[in-house]
Amino acid sequence: MKRIIALTMLLSVLSSNVIAAALPKLRVGYVPEPAHGLYFVAKEKGYFKEEGVDVELFQFGSASEGMAALKAEKLDVGTFGTTAPLLFISKGSDFTFFGGMMIGGQAIITRPDKLAELSGKDLKVYKGKKIGLVKLSTGDVVFKGALKKAGIDWKKDITFMEFGSAAAVVEAVKKGAVDAGLVWPPHFSLAEKNSGLKVAHYIEDFYPKYTCCRIVAPTAKLNADPDTYRRFLAGLIRAYRFYRTNQEETIQIYTKSLKIDEDIVRNETYVKRVAESNPDPLRKGILDFWQHILDAGYVPQDYPVDKHINVDLYKQALDSVIKKNPKDKVYQEMLTFYKKNN
Repeated sequence: MKRIIALTMLLSVLSSNVIAAALPKLRVGYVPEPAHGLYFVAKEKGYFKEEGVDVELFQFGSASEGMAALKAEKLDVGTFGTTAPLLFISKGSDFTFFGGMMIGGQAIITRPDKLAELSGKDLKVYKGKKIGLVKLSTGDVVFKGALKKAGIDWKKDITFMEFGSAAAVVEAVKKGAVDAGLVWPPHFSLAEKNSGLKVAHYIEDFYPKYTCCRIVAPTAKLNADPDTYRRFLAGLIRAYRFYRTNQEETIQIYTKSLKIDEDIVRNETYVKRVAESNPDPLRKGILDFWQHILDAGYVPQDYPVDKHINVDLYKQALDSVIKKNPKDKVYQEMLTFYKKNN
């Protein structure tokens, strides 16, 4: 009897290993920001494998590095801002947006002695100021778009100084080389904690629900195996529900996986909610973002970006999850959000 039980257990283990080995694989690139934590929730809770896809994660230090890896076919999926994919696409790289990972998240930091001067609710407080930024970062593009919408001629009324990294922007603010700086998570939290700087505004104060990191894939790969990418999105949709309904465990998963201070993760993710982890493609947001790039003069001419956005796979993935959980409030909210933004 013991031999039969042991043999049954062995066959069960072997069967599980065969199933796992047979799952289609996706190599996914990301940058270490708390809002990218859905990937780790989906892996930790087993959602990817339950949906039928084996996901391997690769961390990159910048969007440009990640997009280069995607173009070199070292990745199957990239999560590297909105700007970088759009620029690659406009220059001939055949990528397709098919999901999202981060909404919002950019902040304007300043020194404590400047905080009162810049803490108004109107963007006019930045007229005549010198602001540091990383050119073509999400904050750069969206802040200039917000200024334009507010009727402010940023080319005339504001001086922008370009730096090579968020850390360099923080240092410039700290030394007084600029009045304020545009940075992204977790850099503004680290600037507050380690350098005594303050957040004057989150860009969402002026521009709600703008796109940050989007999920893109080589178009040929996406078209050749849409079902695998749909399963991938289904895993993220389930992870989003977990993130919405299990805060403390989500914080622990984010903290452990990204190796970022727990208090920073908690603050950015839930207390101040400076960014949202959300897998929705936000087609309208991508097109709006592209228009800001055009308005800023960062590309010489328009390009049919909409041809490189696929919202159908996300809708199919969402429908498949809702079919199993038709009364779930979070999934119904996601469906409403999808209809509004795509």
